[in-house]
Amino acid sequence: MTRLVAFGQALIRRPLAWPEATRALAAGADAVFCNLEGCLPPPGATRMKTKTVHPAPPEALAALWDLGVTHLSIANNHVWDYGHAGIVATRDAAEAAGFAVAGAGRDAAEAGGPATRGGVALIAADCGPTPDWAIAGEAPGVNPLAVRRRLVLPPEDLARLAAIARASGEAERVARRIAVGYDPPVDGPRFYGLALAPGDGPREEHAVDEADLARLAATIAAARRDADRVLVSLHHHHWAPDWARPPDWLAEVSRRLLALGADVVAAHGPPLAYGLVSAGDGGGVAALGLGNLAFQTARAERYADAGLDVWTGAALVVDNAGSRLASVAVAR
Repeated sequence: MTRLVAFGQALIRRPLAWPEATRALAAGADAVFCNLEGCLPPPGATRMKTKTVHPAPPEALAALWDLGVTHLSIANNHVWDYGHAGIVATRDAAEAAGFAVAGAGRDAAEAGGPATRGGVALIAADCGPTPDWAIAGEAPGVNPLAVRRRLVLPPEDLARLAAIARASGEAERVARRIAVGYDPPVDGPRFYGLALAPGDGPREEHAVDEADLARLAATIAAARRDADRVLVSLHHHHWAPDWARPPDWLAEVSRRLLALGADVVAAHGPPLAYGLVSAGDGGGVAALGLGNLAFQTARAERYADAGLDVWTGAALVVDNAGSRLASVAVAR
């Protein structure tokens, strides 16, 4: 049976040394996965953000290859730090370095297609939030599995917000933009762009885009024909208010992906490892937060001040003995 090791995310800005225990986890595996949290922009590429951009040097790929990584996800919020040119350059560089790459590309077909090697097919998706221009279609972008948020409020609160929207002119502005075709019609009430719903709130709800899920299901089915295991990588920034636990929506989405035929779901985004694994009826497993593999952040002191342990990651090991989580000392 194929031995698979799934690490979390790797943010690499300069040379690093892998702990021997991390090397031991990767040694002998048929497939080793991680998420490259960054971009390898071409010369002259324009940054698309005013803060928190993660350009990676070519040595970052060499470091992951040296560890034994075989499967690389680039479906995340930093692969588009330098626009479409950065997405294409990152994909090309990772493939040229020898990795099986999934999650972003020149168009929707390349971004959403599986990457198969060593009996393992990798399918990678970005759950967002992601700007429209960075989602793959006819142009480059990431493979989406969009998760949308709405705020559930009691009827009296909804009525109050509706009155505020009318009084401030927001309701008229939205209606006029829809009427002339600048914006699509909206389903249900909104307040300054935030979707609302009546209920026993206040509370947040998150829902996966069903069209994206159906497309992902078809890709999983196709990948199973050529692979012993199918791994679905999910990157997201719909974090729970308490960073010490995974968001509620993630367990439900992971169970659905396992039911659709995925053998492994590996989630990352928050820089913390949750140690939570959920088994599916068919024997699949979902790691709801693998945290960091390498994390060369400029915010180390801020994480420490907030009491957040970003230096202990996790690896999901799947082999003949079953599945288990192993602790990972994060490389800096």
